[in-house]
Amino acid sequence: MSHILISDPQDISSRFSNRQRLGCDGESAFEMDDLENIIERSLSPAPEEELLGQDGHLADFAAVEHHLDRIPPREADLIEMYFRDSMKQEQIARYFNITQAAVSYRLHRGIRRIQFLRTIPELDREDFELELGPKFSDQDREILWLMYETTCQSEIAKRLTLTQGRVRHRFFRALNKIKELIADDAKDVEARVRLDQRNGMRTGGDEELLKEVEDAAKGSRYAKYWTVFFAISDKHFNILHEVSLPQFRDRGEAQILSVG
Repeated sequence: MSHILISDPQDISSRFSNRQRLGCDGESAFEMDDLENIIERSLSPAPEEELLGQDGHLADFAAVEHHLDRIPPREADLIEMYFRDSMKQEQIARYFNITQAAVSYRLHRGIRRIQFLRTIPELDREDFELELGPKFSDQDREILWLMYETTCQSEIAKRLTLTQGRVRHRFFRALNKIKELIADDAKDVEARVRLDQRNGMRTGGDEELLKEVEDAAKGSRYAKYWTVFFAISDKHFNILHEVSLPQFRDRGEAQILSVG
């Protein structure tokens, strides 16, 4: 899944350059639309990389191994058995007493989840609480963290005894607030660069200013959170949510031993 970006950097530069040359009153040369475009261009996730070749095989198991603890355990087991231990899908199907089609579906779904996970930063709960604690309520932080873990609005609503509509509203409100926090960081840098330029300490003009603002957005402590939650909101709701298939019900929770 690619992430579509609307604005070209030269277009953004031309939109603020005249204001920058005229403005000496300390006001931002960027309108909020400009900053939003800069944030989206700078922080949107990279396109997903196809992990399987045309033959359906995985070139490097290490590319998925790191993410196995973020997907449903049964899918992680199947991926290990098929791609690491080189078991055939028919063998795995007999092992679980399910159909080969069910094995194929879960393998595909597991790889699809991992392809998504590879496009976003990993979050640490302690850092998350430290950095977002002063800016967001307990409930909003819990919604954000559960969205990172599950990507599922209905599951979050169930756990927090909220309506799904309320979860969705607070999630998107928090996502917008994260963008505003990044924009505030970028404006602070912009003000310092403009002051340096007026004092003759910088001579790079508009291009230098734009680069400094982009770097400020990328370097913001909130950048990784916007990348993660924007990625989820961009057609990836439920990507990590496990759907219970009848083929896997009542199969027990016994560990699957590696083969070979």
